[in-house]
Amino acid sequence: MTLKRCVVWLLLLSLLLSLAGCASSGTDDGQPKAAQWVPTPEPSVNAPPAPVLGGVETDRKVVSLIFEGYTDSSTVTAIADVLKQRGVSATFFVSGITANENPEVVRDLVRRGFDIGSYGMSGGKHLEELSAYENMRRFELAQREIQAACGKAPELIRCNGTVYTEDVLRAVSAAGLKAAVEPTAYLNHKSFRTQEDAGTYALNILRGSIISVKLGQELDREEFDDPGEKLDERPAIDPGPGIRWEWSTEDARYVLLPDIVAWLVDALLESGYSFTDPVSLQAERHTVMPRLRELDPAEQSLLDPANYALPVTDEPLRSGEVRAAAPGSFNGVVFVGDSVMAGLGAYVEWQRQQTPGFLDNARFLTDDTLTVETLLDGETGIGDLGSRLKEMNAQSVWLCLSFANRGAFRRPAYLVKYRMLIRQIREQNPDIRIVVLSVLPKLDAHTGIPNGSRFSLNLMLCGMCREYELPFVDIASAVRDDQGALREDYCLDTAGRGCHLNDAGCEAVVAFIMENYPV
Repeated sequence: MTLKRCVVWLLLLSLLLSLAGCASSGTDDGQPKAAQWVPTPEPSVNAPPAPVLGGVETDRKVVSLIFEGYTDSSTVTAIADVLKQRGVSATFFVSGITANENPEVVRDLVRRGFDIGSYGMSGGKHLEELSAYENMRRFELAQREIQAACGKAPELIRCNGTVYTEDVLRAVSAAGLKAAVEPTAYLNHKSFRTQEDAGTYALNILRGSIISVKLGQELDREEFDDPGEKLDERPAIDPGPGIRWEWSTEDARYVLLPDIVAWLVDALLESGYSFTDPVSLQAERHTVMPRLRELDPAEQSLLDPANYALPVTDEPLRSGEVRAAAPGSFNGVVFVGDSVMAGLGAYVEWQRQQTPGFLDNARFLTDDTLTVETLLDGETGIGDLGSRLKEMNAQSVWLCLSFANRGAFRRPAYLVKYRMLIRQIREQNPDIRIVVLSVLPKLDAHTGIPNGSRFSLNLMLCGMCREYELPFVDIASAVRDDQGALREDYCLDTAGRGCHLNDAGCEAVVAFIMENYPV
């Protein structure tokens, strides 16, 4: 009898034993009473809840890499080879069934120095729907099977697709496990198709992440890095030379998994990342910027994109009081941004030829490849932003920064990186004033990040500025139409990218910041 069938019979037997036996007694007329099944309450689980280890906020380039589930012995061994060759640590979360049926693979992972975690008895989902007692028994059974396979019981558990309720965490602790793990990013066999895909992912990954590679599994909706966009449903990408996509067997679909892991690890190593285990990762926690206040309910409602039918607001978003700019207000100001900001800088220089002192002595620091991520990593033509601003003796910096890739990370990660960049600037320029500008819209008919996403991002930026008491200037409101798109009469490249401003658009932005100067 296979282990799976044994487990089923054990569970059925436990259900029967948890019910009281048939009690029969006489009735008033002396006839025997019909048998009744009376349920016996399960024993309570009184252990303290185990802690949950998740990603941490840190400015160091460090991540944890974990693997959930199982495919086949050759694929898992090939993945282990990739990691070992590169000196990368990782934790493999295996189920009790996997350990029982593939003990030699689990032993080999331990022999190579990889950590083994528990994936429960079968890697099943929604364990929060079971009682604490039932989960504890399943976790204990998994512990025994894994220890029998590799000689060591796991200390960490990853509960697949499960909400870590207090009952679940009590069961984790009662089963002898020290902590549960909650990844911050998920990948599977469909996530990358080229080394370039992995490079883009590495550029955007949030420092301090726990990256989970799910073996032999599809990703749930909430596990996709960009909510609402399923990686599995993306348009097909032509595979590179030598890559075949015609899978003839069920297991052949995982043939690229070792390559995907190699691409991911190589991209992260090239970007300067180191790897550690989920426990050690917690020691890397470092608050990038202390939050100065919480948003009140009215602010939360204002900044909730669900409250808007269209990506527009009735009034410009603000984080504080504004006034008309006084003469000299832009002396010492440096505007930082990409090619869109470069166009604004060219417009200001053109105006200065006719009106000396236009926008005071404001300067522009731009690069076509400039995003929050590339600036944070110093991978632009301007180098280290904090150093450049110090060299320029900047008194104030106005940041208009987009992001590199929509599908590579969740938008909240963009805000964490934004705060990291602000801290870097302040470390070298303690007295500098930092102003955050909204991301500009584009023509609706053009490709790229849609205006709805840009609008949501601006709501989040405004919320960040309110929480951290930073000035926020909503220049997007000066150039968009009533549908939330860039006004066509303000667009320079209607036949191109549909995001650059012509003279009229630049004039509208300058007029807006002159009338809405943050106090």
